[in-house]
Amino acid sequence: MDIDIVRKIKNYPLKASFNTLALRHKFSLTLFLLGLLATLVPHVTYAQPPLLAPELGPALVFESGISDYEDYLSQLNQDLTDEYYQRQAVQQAIRQQKLATAVGAYLASQRSPLAPYASTLVSLRNWKKITALANAESTLCRRYPLDKANCWGVGGSDLWDMGDNLGEGVIAMNRFLNKYPLRSTVKYSQMSFERMNGLYKQPPGDHWVNNNKSVYNDLVAIESSIE
Repeated sequence: MDIDIVRKIKNYPLKASFNTLALRHKFSLTLFLLGLLATLVPHVTYAQPPLLAPELGPALVFESGISDYEDYLSQLNQDLTDEYYQRQAVQQAIRQQKLATAVGAYLASQRSPLAPYASTLVSLRNWKKITALANAESTLCRRYPLDKANCWGVGGSDLWDMGDNLGEGVIAMNRFLNKYPLRSTVKYSQMSFERMNGLYKQPPGDHWVNNNKSVYNDLVAIESSIE
């Protein structure tokens, strides 16, 4: 073998560079890199039906490379929303427990048989009015027929049976306030004590209104004090 040929092969640069490529090779490599880059960058792709078939509708658009990111953001937003409502629910439960404890203590200080049912009571929409009416009608349930659990004088001389205990009684009273008077568009739950006087309370009496308001205002103050 010719030793000069071997020497030339050994000395020939084996490391390729862009500058040493032929022009046609540079052009081919550039086209390849541009094509590769186009597949990596998110872009919008259109699926266009043939021009001779307009009845097929407008062009279809496919989001390439973006949908995964949108799915991630959507899931993140859902997770944050769930976490927010869970935190709100926990805070509300803690506040409700504090309210029940405070109302129970207040009722106990008044020697009211309603005290053990404070948790049930404060869970009802009309709990303050239920308690206030109990004060005006039976001194906070200190005087009522045990077999009817009716502290509110509902039924007049023929008292309605409101349940087996005051826990059932306050629930029945809440329904009553939301439903009656039957023929009125404004129910007792929506009325002021002044408006109820002479309608719920017959005959009317100013002392009845005052007895309601005194307890109702106490309960409003207790509720406002709960953080």
